[in-house]
Amino acid sequence: MNNLLIRGVGWFVKPDSCSKKLTIGLESNAVSSALWPPASTLLSEKLMKTVIHPLLLISAALTVVSGIAVANEIPARQRKFFTTFCLQCHGPETQEADFRVDSLLHISETAEDAEYWQLVLDNLHLGEMPPEGERQPSASEVESATTWIEAELRRARQVLAGQAGEVVLRRLNRTEYEYTIEDLFGVRGDFADGFPADATAEGFDNNGAALMLSATQIDAYLTAADFVLERAIETGRRPKTNRSVFTLHDFNREAWKRHREQLERRLRDFDELTPDEQQRTRQMQQSLSENPHDGFGFPVWENGGLRVPTPEDGPDVDAVIAIKASYAAPDTRRVFSARHAGWYRFRITAFAVRNDGEPVRLKISHGSFRQGTIPEIADVLHLTDDSPQEFEYRVYLQPNHIIKLEMIDGENWAPREKLIELPGPFIVIRSMEMEGPLIDEWPPQGHQLLLGKRDASQLNDDDLPTILAELAPRLFRRPSSTAVIDDYVQFYRNLRKDRGSRKENLSPLDAFRLTVRAMLASPHFLYHIEPGERPDNYALANRLSYFLWRSCPDAELLELAAAGRLSEPDVLRNQVDRLLNDRKSDRFLSDFVGQWLGIDLVGEMQPDGNLYPEYDDELERAMAGETEAFIREMLTQDLPLSNLIDSNWAMLNDRMARHYGIGLPASNQPGGDFRRVSLNKADTVRGGLLAQASILNITSNGTTTSPVVRGVWVLERLLGTPAPPPPPDVPAIEPDIRGASTIQEQMERHRSIAQCASCHRKIDPYGIALENFDVIGGWRNAYRALQPTANPNRPRLVDGPTVISSDVLPRRGAFEDFHQFRRLLLEEQPRVDLNLARQLTTFALGRSVGFADEEQLRQIVSATQRDAGGMKTMIRELVQSELFRKP
Repeated sequence: MNNLLIRGVGWFVKPDSCSKKLTIGLESNAVSSALWPPASTLLSEKLMKTVIHPLLLISAALTVVSGIAVANEIPARQRKFFTTFCLQCHGPETQEADFRVDSLLHISETAEDAEYWQLVLDNLHLGEMPPEGERQPSASEVESATTWIEAELRRARQVLAGQAGEVVLRRLNRTEYEYTIEDLFGVRGDFADGFPADATAEGFDNNGAALMLSATQIDAYLTAADFVLERAIETGRRPKTNRSVFTLHDFNREAWKRHREQLERRLRDFDELTPDEQQRTRQMQQSLSENPHDGFGFPVWENGGLRVPTPEDGPDVDAVIAIKASYAAPDTRRVFSARHAGWYRFRITAFAVRNDGEPVRLKISHGSFRQGTIPEIADVLHLTDDSPQEFEYRVYLQPNHIIKLEMIDGENWAPREKLIELPGPFIVIRSMEMEGPLIDEWPPQGHQLLLGKRDASQLNDDDLPTILAELAPRLFRRPSSTAVIDDYVQFYRNLRKDRGSRKENLSPLDAFRLTVRAMLASPHFLYHIEPGERPDNYALANRLSYFLWRSCPDAELLELAAAGRLSEPDVLRNQVDRLLNDRKSDRFLSDFVGQWLGIDLVGEMQPDGNLYPEYDDELERAMAGETEAFIREMLTQDLPLSNLIDSNWAMLNDRMARHYGIGLPASNQPGGDFRRVSLNKADTVRGGLLAQASILNITSNGTTTSPVVRGVWVLERLLGTPAPPPPPDVPAIEPDIRGASTIQEQMERHRSIAQCASCHRKIDPYGIALENFDVIGGWRNAYRALQPTANPNRPRLVDGPTVISSDVLPRRGAFEDFHQFRRLLLEEQPRVDLNLARQLTTFALGRSVGFADEEQLRQIVSATQRDAGGMKTMIRELVQSELFRKP
């Protein structure tokens, strides 16, 4: 073996030179080299093999591979069944879909042949074959054929159980990299913005088969390492923690100051202004002479009314936010300076007035607010009355980042001099407080990881072997051999001695930075390394942690691995529960649910503003938040998986409750928080995934709904039976926003095409059942349509044709509406359970799940059902299974 390509790595490794340096950056830069350790310390030959899971394509000639043991030939009764009902379309003369049943003489012990028979079984179960219009077998004939196939497939699974796919050697994807850096170094930031996008496979972006590595990405890793080390290593004094208390009057005084400075500049440059600007300047001068306090942004709330503020107003006088405008959106830029990256505390006391009992919303966000950036939203307050409430937030700010308050409800805009004339609603901001950076320990976490308590400026060469011996196991997530550590020590020494074009040798600190930079770009750090023929306790810790935390193992997991105890069933079960109970499991929920259900695409196709004027940013966030909160509740409470199809409860906040028309019980929870709400099923269609706005939004196109897209979503994401892609020469359905035709009428063109009909009978009913839900998940009895008006930019919103949501579900029968459809869908619960097990396994292992894994997947599902468990039980069973321990 001269060269061996590690799949997903993109590096050719020569066994006789594995211990040499591997150049991964610019040759002219000393920091561009990382170390590739001896192969014996990194990978076994088994792990270095390329793992290939090709997509199985059905060919016209399926033959039994010579040399493979086969079962007995098809019994006469089953052979007659296939001859009678299958060969007309899948025989010697005609091969629909390039498939010949007459060539399937045996169910052999190869995954390929078993996959073909699984396809036959699925089509018989779904009622797809024989197709409508052809001679149909009796129920007893179908049962006899499917019973025989199922028995043979069970035998095949047992034979093939040892041939399941191996976990592909895979690198950390962007999400895992960012969380690993955060947990190791305590550093956050945009250091991963330059990373190329991770490709997906089987629906997830952590699949090793798709995670390649390019020179561009290596450069991005080196740049990211520079950012991390610059933030982590402290060479100065501990930053001072500052605290500032301020009110809206501070912003008024700042506004007056800027207003006067602006007028002074205008008067100074008056002759150079345009006539219009000169007139505006005269108006400003006249206004200021008549009202010395002109230019304020926040009126005073006093004795149940508004008045103009004065410079003498102090913190004992309340002021209000009255409009949605940039000059009435206070930020902390001029009252508190965030000079250091880190955690800050923000506290606000606020209440609503003149709101007629309706919630008034205040958005609290933070970031740079530069053009092209997206600030992070800390909260959206729902203030309902005039009782002052205090809210506190702990936010991570980068240097020069600010916190901004924006009123969502109320007037869009008004001149400053007209603010006190507005009717309301208003938000009273009584006080605000900022404190930070909040420092829990010094030196901070990242510094201690790298150097302990040592003073970075006093670093010396004699310290390096000890420092690197302590650091390597933390970065590489397992004990490091003496050879690996010696390689990095030598790398450091070469940097210290090699002057090159420099006039002076690198300092110990600079050489140390470059050494750690190389470690952060090495395969040990960037890849999930699993030496040996079978995952050891460290590999188990790594799999478990990246599955449920999306990050590196913590000290407890590594200690259990070192003691050889993590693989003990009771210990492993306890660790699953510990990880799921930790707040870091929110990362798993967000990442897994977002990709499995596709809700990370919410808002990607913006709804038409004329058709759906009620859609806004808050509703968009709440849509995805509802689904994530729903799955979180199912996980933490270990609720039955049937809740995925239908439930008598929902996770709602005020915004989603209003959207669905559901009244919330009195609660002391803030309006933006999701809480579990019992549903009266006689009054609402909500409950389960299919009635959630996020799912209904991502399966729409912004103007109208698509039964085909929704049907494909149900089949693929919920039932785990993906529909085939459409023929390339069939045009897509175009939305009719005039309301001239129903979606069913538009779909007739597809159903009338013979090559499409069989698939659409399988797909369409699952989507048509959801037609009463509009683009943003609202319930409708008629389609929305736009009627032209005299103003072409302002069409009138009118009712279009009546919605029809009846159809026939394959194998289950007819349904008249969504309620009946959902009851029929509950009969498919076994398929939902198996699909969830498959999705969790694919995500946990970072590889595709094949036929040979099916038996163990079914065992996981059976164990979950036996214990009357839900998602948490399924995760426990998966982690305890042989699937999770396979190499």
